[in-house]
Amino acid sequence: MLSPGASGTLRVLIVDDAEGALLIVDELTRAGYAPTSSRADTLQSLEEAFAGQAWDVVVADYALPSISALGVLDFLSRREMDVPVVVVSGRVAEKVLLGAMKAGAQDCLLKGHLGRLGPAVRREVREAAVRRARREAETAQVTAEDRYRLLLEEIPALTLVAFADEFGSVAYVSPQLKAMTGFTPADWLADPRSWLSRLHPDDRDRVLAEHRQSYLTGKPFVSEYRILDRDDAIRWWRAEGRTMPDKHGRAQFVRGFVVDVTERKRAEEAARFMTYHDPATGLPNRPLLQKRLGQALENGKRDGRPLALLLMTLDGYRDIANTLGHQNADLMIRDLVGRLGEILGGSERLARLRGDEFGVVLPGAQAALALQVAAKIQKALEQPFMVERLPIEVGAHIGISLFPDHGDTAEVLLRRADTAMQAAPESGSGGVVYAPERDPYDPARLALLGELRQALEADQLQLHYQPKIDIKSHRMTGTEALLRWKHPRRGMVPPDQFIPLAERTGLMRPLTRWVLRHALSQCEAWARQRQDFTVAVNLSARDLQDPALVEHVLWLLESKGLAADRLGIELTESAVMADPARAAQTFGELKKRGVTVSIDDFGTGYSSLTYLRTMPVSELKIDKSFVERMAGNGRRDAAIVRSTNELGHNLGLKVVAEGVEDQQTLDLLTSFGCDAAQGYFIARPMPAADLVGWLRASSWNGRPS
Repeated sequence: MLSPGASGTLRVLIVDDAEGALLIVDELTRAGYAPTSSRADTLQSLEEAFAGQAWDVVVADYALPSISALGVLDFLSRREMDVPVVVVSGRVAEKVLLGAMKAGAQDCLLKGHLGRLGPAVRREVREAAVRRARREAETAQVTAEDRYRLLLEEIPALTLVAFADEFGSVAYVSPQLKAMTGFTPADWLADPRSWLSRLHPDDRDRVLAEHRQSYLTGKPFVSEYRILDRDDAIRWWRAEGRTMPDKHGRAQFVRGFVVDVTERKRAEEAARFMTYHDPATGLPNRPLLQKRLGQALENGKRDGRPLALLLMTLDGYRDIANTLGHQNADLMIRDLVGRLGEILGGSERLARLRGDEFGVVLPGAQAALALQVAAKIQKALEQPFMVERLPIEVGAHIGISLFPDHGDTAEVLLRRADTAMQAAPESGSGGVVYAPERDPYDPARLALLGELRQALEADQLQLHYQPKIDIKSHRMTGTEALLRWKHPRRGMVPPDQFIPLAERTGLMRPLTRWVLRHALSQCEAWARQRQDFTVAVNLSARDLQDPALVEHVLWLLESKGLAADRLGIELTESAVMADPARAAQTFGELKKRGVTVSIDDFGTGYSSLTYLRTMPVSELKIDKSFVERMAGNGRRDAAIVRSTNELGHNLGLKVVAEGVEDQQTLDLLTSFGCDAAQGYFIARPMPAADLVGWLRASSWNGRPS
């Protein structure tokens, strides 16, 4: 584009006939321009010319027949185009001049005096450039002001100036107030108590105290509080500001800004809820139960009231979740929560500790009430849950701990209720109250565990041997080695007090190896005395995890010079069923080498016939709980013993009855065709030194009584 007042290239549109256009181009060339020109002589050609490019100046004939200079000016005016127009005319007439100037022409020249065309074009192009620069500057200023105003109004914070008075009366508030509360600034300014009246009642005293402190000290303040919007909905505000003192240094105004932090508060509340609640049911989780239990205990201590804690675990929940999916399992749980809520009068006392475990806090409850609630829960579970149109049976085990009987802290009560819950399957009742004697984690028992380790290292343990007789031959065929601990201070400690402790720790492996070593050493001593006794040793389920067990047993037999059939290995049915695959592998390796393998306490472990048929064992030992009750009116138990005896024989196994307490029981076993027996009627466990003497004096030496 031509710079104002300079010569050079010029884009000129000529609205004239061909002859006139040549004259105009020649004159502009003489004036020092290098014009780029185009000619239009109709409205259509004019429109096409402006559609193709921009023009620095238009030179138009006033009276062109098809389109006049006035038509050109009208064309530019309607399109709001600021292009200078110089009108040329063949005659001088005041009317022509006035008409052209009113229509917007910048200059009018006679065609006979075109010498003024160059200076006129130069002047008009320069002035057009000035006008364009001015417009651009004005537009830029307006745009900047608009952007600044929009920026202020779009900032998600309102600015304010308030009087430092007891009401926080607002002197100025920015337009954001409308979006944040529904009130306009005019609404807010109309009432000096607007801000105070919309403060949440629970926050009002705190916030006013914070403001007063800021007025007195002049220190900046930061405060978060709730405010009620026009619809009385709660919004959270975060306000920051500082006081502006008067000439005497007293607080006069408060200047600050406010940010709406409602969404952040909601997110924090949601995160806090997720931290302390089960997502599937909305129930409190373990941390929140522990917190509420602690509060209930404090209240109980203050008021002298008892408290009961129930822990419940569901049977088969994992199977349901794995089979029908966790979503369906959660639907069942919600149904369960509804049933429990009806029993408890609402779900406020209920918590979900994990997928299949729940807790219930019963303030003011003693054992009797807690057991009643447990029984009601069991009753509620008798009705099947409908999942995917399938009736699902679900049972539960419930453990109960009591304050102050079993502890006075949430941690202790939770642990002891869990201990009782673990014991519930053996009780067969709706709920089990914690008992210290069944607690493997009782501090006294933990102390006992440390002493057991010392006893093992100091060789303070001993073995007693209980004879096992062959019923048909009426003679002793073997013994069972039973571990005894004669404590230097406690006296004789029963095995059921220390064996479970060893099973829960790493002490079971060395303890089992101690028993094997001493039992086989005694068997070797009997062999030197020409006593053909076998010895049986009990294993623990934890022993099955020992990969070197079989190798160690075979090494001991070889080192003692004993045949493998002189040793019997016994494992309880429940231990076998805890890991049938590993039990079968271990039993198979031992039996293949000649060791006698027995399933002990048979009838209490719920083994399936499939496992029994395929388990590589030599012997079944019927649990004494059935044998002891056969005499008298124990018809059902007698039937169980007889059936078990027949089952064992049909599977090619030897059958041994434990717990023979009288002659009547032994006679029944004889009539059933049972192979062997143990029990106090035959002999109590005794030290090895007494066994040979007992045998000589007893009737179990092969001579019929």
